[in-house]
Amino acid sequence: MEEKTNALCQSFIENRDAVKKVFGLESVYVLPIAANELTANGAKADLEKLKEAKKIIRKKAGVFSYLNGNVSTPFAANASFRENPSEYVEKVLQFYHVIKKVFNRSEYTALLAIMLADTVDESRLQSVITRGKAIYDMMKEQHPFLTNDQDSVLAGLLALSEKSNTELMDDMEKCFDLLQIKFSGKSSIHTVSHVLALTEGSAREKVEHLIDLYDELKEKGKKYGQYTELATLAAVSILDDDTAKLRDTIIEIDDFLSKQKGYGLLGLDKKTRLMHATLLTADLYDTARNAQVTGTTSAVAMAAAQQVAVCAVITSAAATSAASTNN
Repeated sequence: MEEKTNALCQSFIENRDAVKKVFGLESVYVLPIAANELTANGAKADLEKLKEAKKIIRKKAGVFSYLNGNVSTPFAANASFRENPSEYVEKVLQFYHVIKKVFNRSEYTALLAIMLADTVDESRLQSVITRGKAIYDMMKEQHPFLTNDQDSVLAGLLALSEKSNTELMDDMEKCFDLLQIKFSGKSSIHTVSHVLALTEGSAREKVEHLIDLYDELKEKGKKYGQYTELATLAAVSILDDDTAKLRDTIIEIDDFLSKQKGYGLLGLDKKTRLMHATLLTADLYDTARNAQVTGTTSAVAMAAAQQVAVCAVITSAAATSAASTNN
């Protein structure tokens, strides 16, 4: 394993274990996502700063706020390495208050506020949200039964695109139609089509690139998930034209994770582990996630990979909660 890759992986495990000490009762699915917030930014978890960030969020957002839901742990990790965590949390809250006037209140709305606080200036927020809602409404018109609150997050990212709304919709629909030939889950390929629309290139080229990466992983014995995990792979597939390079990096990191506590026989399932390996692969391509998203492939892909991974955690938590209620 290359020195840079090994250092990143070791940092991720150390950050995950540190986050667990502060958020011990948190879901095992959430902890790695929070750890990746630190790792992707080149930060080392600080227990005292994590505890302080947790207190600040609870105090400023309130116990019943969606910012204190499933996004709270990644949010706290994100705030903990800031020069002024309290000021950062306040900015997210201000963004959230603006966004919830346009989108339905949900954990996805809270996630969108965190994402945009990291990527746009306050002066641009209203225009981005207005455009994001217009894109979301167009999504809803195209696919009324597939579009839900989760799509508000990617609609916010798409609002940063230099493409026109019509161009975005056309790209999404072409990707969606092509993806259906290979993958069966309409809800997941709906999300994947949004991720692919974030970048340049023809729909066919982007879809074929994703399929090539998926198939190459499968040929090497790494069967990638086709549901909530697939959008993360789509985000990474646009980082490099060399699918073999991406494949080998993902496999190398996955093999490393398989030997770590929490990822073995009694740990997270193989598909989730492979998704985490894919997230870390995205981290290798751009470690400056604090920078403004300017439309560069690496920055957009990295933001998309992280956001869809958090969405997957929220979706899974909601499903688990519903199952528990029904039992």
